[in-house]
Amino acid sequence: MTEIRTTAAQPSSQRSLSLVNAGAFLLVAAWGTMVYFTPLKSWLSQGEWIKDQLAQFGLSAPLIFTVGTASLVAIGVPRLLLCSLGGLIFGFVWALLLTQVGTVLGAYATFLFVRWCGRDYTLQRFPRLRGLSQRLEANGFMGVMLVRQLPVNGFYNDVVLGLSPVTHRDFLLGTFLGFLPLGVTACLVGAGLIQADIIKGIQYIALALLCSTVLGFLLKRIVNATTFA
Repeated sequence: MTEIRTTAAQPSSQRSLSLVNAGAFLLVAAWGTMVYFTPLKSWLSQGEWIKDQLAQFGLSAPLIFTVGTASLVAIGVPRLLLCSLGGLIFGFVWALLLTQVGTVLGAYATFLFVRWCGRDYTLQRFPRLRGLSQRLEANGFMGVMLVRQLPVNGFYNDVVLGLSPVTHRDFLLGTFLGFLPLGVTACLVGAGLIQADIIKGIQYIALALLCSTVLGFLLKRIVNATTFA
């Protein structure tokens, strides 16, 4: 089994990761706050409309939402938007479960498509990618998880990971864990938007901040202990 190299903490990497996570959270939280205090509150009716449409499918509604989420993520739709929408429609707990499954499956579909449709050709055409793919393989699921923190659309990460020799197990585990911190935050914000009481809605957003801080701290601890070989 390939050994993951551990080194001393790298301040610049930690700062970059913290800024990325903080920036992503602030964008989601700001969007939720705007909905409450501006005419964008009427946007909530769109979420209610989608919820009403899904309700027509009864017990199949969660499955339809999950499949739809997977399909949209596979073609590059930002997953945090879908997580927020899930929170708005289903509430936090169900939204987190459904969007985690849907977004991981969508990412996996892109991963499989790239791996089966031109990985060897692409690596020959762009040999510099070979070094990156080897580093990803050496770090296993941890490398996948850290790639998920890069400030780019997850679709491009799926393509890069599809070009690498990362195993299917490492891809799925690393993607699930890498998606979790901001997925929790976005689902909480979405759930807060459906609260009739503005105070309760703000409490949801505050809880989202707490979860983002705690999960971000845990992620930083992992970054302190693990770096690419």
